Parts: sequence; structure tokens; C-alpha cells
Amino acid sequence: MKQSVQLSTFNLKFLLMFIFMDVILVVYLFGSNNLHYNVQQFYSAIHNNKIFNQLRSNNITTRKNKNILMWNGAHIEDTAPFGFGHEPFIRHGCEISTCVVYNDPSSLPFEEYDAILVHMHEISKTRMPHSRQKHQRFVFLTQESPISMDTIDVTTMGGVFNWTMSYKLNSDILFLYGRVSPGPTAPKTLEEAQKMIEETHLLSAKNYATNKTHSVVWMASHCPTKHLREEYVRQLSNYIPVDVYGRCGNLSCPHSNRSNFLSDPKCYQMMEQKYKFYLSFENSICTDYVTEKFFEIMNRDMVPVVYGGANYSKFAPLHSYINALDFTPEKLAQYLKKLDENDSLYNEYFWWKDHYRVEAGIDQRASHGFCDLCKKLHEDEGVIKSYPELVSEWHPKTQCNRSLHYWK
Repeated sequence: MKQSVQLSTFNLKFLLMFIFMDVILVVYLFGSNNLHYNVQQFYSAIHNNKIFNQLRSNNITTRKNKNILMWNGAHIEDTAPFGFGHEPFIRHGCEISTCVVYNDPSSLPFEEYDAILVHMHEISKTRMPHSRQKHQRFVFLTQESPISMDTIDVTTMGGVFNWTMSYKLNSDILFLYGRVSPGPTAPKTLEEAQKMIEETHLLSAKNYATNKTHSVVWMASHCPTKHLREEYVRQLSNYIPVDVYGRCGNLSCPHSNRSNFLSDPKCYQMMEQKYKFYLSFENSICTDYVTEKFFEIMNRDMVPVVYGGANYSKFAPLHSYINALDFTPEKLAQYLKKLDENDSLYNEYFWWKDHYRVEAGIDQRASHGFCDLCKKLHEDEGVIKSYPELVSEWHPKTQCNRSLHYWK
């Protein structure tokens, strides 16, 4: 393999040297007045030359496939949407696609796998893989907060895992619930952002409040929670009406099964047309834990009111959300009423819509995650690290706020 790559590289260098000598000879024989221009033109031609591109492509295609094993939970919604085999890396347009995903450990001899992905919230149903080979990476994979991983004793997992793949921003492979990415017209400075916010007051600007007849809505299926989001909602509803859909309330979306309403686009479409504010309240207040409850609403024409342990400024543009933990329930209600009564102030929260792109949903999460994993397996082939301990990053006591009434 290495000999083949080296041979292609040698042939490429030899070809470039030969062409370069020809150009120098032509310049010498026919004039050097435009030498600088000719050399620039030469480099441009070489860069765009089909032969060059083919040789460069050959160097890439001689890479050996990296084999990725889904040790457990292969068919759960966190990872299954990506698919199995080699084809998904092509279909998802991965920058580096020379990888294969397997969902059965017996597909290959264990030592032939380069990465072994372990779904941590499924580990109680299976077991940990056996001893790791020197070239292999054991990957700590989860989309759950430490609060939800109460069956896992991370104090016993020191030195086991080499990489993490999760929603946390310091993960080795980012496996995010969503992304809000700046486009070419996004502001570069705070001053530019403030100017764009002010422009939402222009008569030509879109009025996002049009035809919205209700103020606040919340949709949830998990109650009660350790961090008492339902208690915050209960107190908030003492000062402003809050419509609650799902198992935590008494409302349901028309024609929607209560077991899957959180993933029903028709539910969100109905709310988007009717409500101004959506309570994007997480069930756990833990570091970086921002789920589809936030990104799905960023993709809609509602203002998300967040309740979580993340620094949301790392996930979304300035003045695009309201943080409930900056208010008591009474003060938040007062602020929402103020925005509800003033379309100009309300529309300021949508200033960013034309300048950023939102990705949400399980498909984008799996696509980004596995493409990045494949790339990292090829590019990070040096000394293999391991995490000596996981308590500092994955234990509830170090990652999650247990104060029950810090917003009072």
C-alpha cells in the first residue's frame, strides 16, 4: 500500500519536473518579458490539469478502508440513519469516504476493526468489548446527558476509551443534535450584528408576528425531571398562559400519535403558525447538552426560550433565543408579554434568519458524525491516547447542576 502511494507521488513529481523544464526552455527560446506571468499561468494550468487531478485522486483512492464496528445498539435512531457498509460514506458526501461500517462483530476478525463504537446508554443490555488491539480506537458514544446514564459507572472506565463521540463540544468527534452555521452575509463583528438587528424595524422587513394568535407553547413527553423544568413551566403559567402538548400536558396535535408527536413535522407546523414562543426546555441541565428541542425551533419561525446548562452563545447567533435561567418565572412572563405586545421588539429575534443556516434532525447528526469519524481515523494515525478517567467529563456531579431552585 505505502509503496503504491510513494510510487504515484514519485511519478507526479517526475511529471511536474519534466513539464517545468519544458516551460523554462520555451521562455528561454521565445522571450522572458512575461516570465512572471508565464510561470503563474503554468502553475495555474498544472493545478487544473486533468492528469494532475487524476494522479492526486489515485493517491487518495489507494487508502485502505477503515473498518468501523457498531458494538451495540446499531439500529437505534442515533446512528442507524447513516446506514451500514461503505456506500453511506459516498451517499453522504463525506470528504474522506474510505470507511466501512459493520453492525455484527463477527463480520470480521476483531483485530481488523479500526474503531469500535460503544453506545453507552445501551451497555447495560450487552457488555463491554474485550481487550483493545494497539491500532484500535474504542469510542465512547452517547447522545444522553450524564443524568440519564445512571446505570453506567464511569468511575470504573479509566483507560478504556480512546475517543469520545457525543453532543459535547470538546468531543473527539462531534455528534451534535443540530448546527447553526454562518453564511457569507453573516456579521463579522458585534457592531454589524447590532445594525442587522435594527434593520428588522424597517417597513420592508418581514413581520414574524403576523397571524400568531397565541403566546407560549411547550411540548414534552418526559415528566417529572430532576432539574424541575415542569415546575418552572407551572410557575410561569401563573403569570402568562402556556399551552402544554404531550404527556406533560393535556393537549395533543391533530392527527398525531402521542408517542411520536415530538418528531411530527405537522405538529411543529401548527405551532409555528399559531404561537410566538416555544419553551425549548431540556430535561437535564448539563454542560453542552442542547438537543433537538432547540435546533428544531431555530429552524422554525418561533422564538426559542431555552432552559439548559449550555452556553447557548456557542450554538446560536446573538439575540436569537431567550434564556429562561436569566429570569424568575414571573420576570420571564413580564418580558414575554412585552415582546408579545410589540412586533418590532419581537421581530428583532429573527434578524439572523437570512444570514445563517440551520441543520436539525437525526440524519444530519449521523452524517456529520460518521464522516468526521472516518476522516479522523485516516488523519490521526499517530500515538493513540486514552482517557485516564471519565468522571471529570461524564459524571452528573461534575457536569450537571443539581440546584433545584436556582432560578427562584
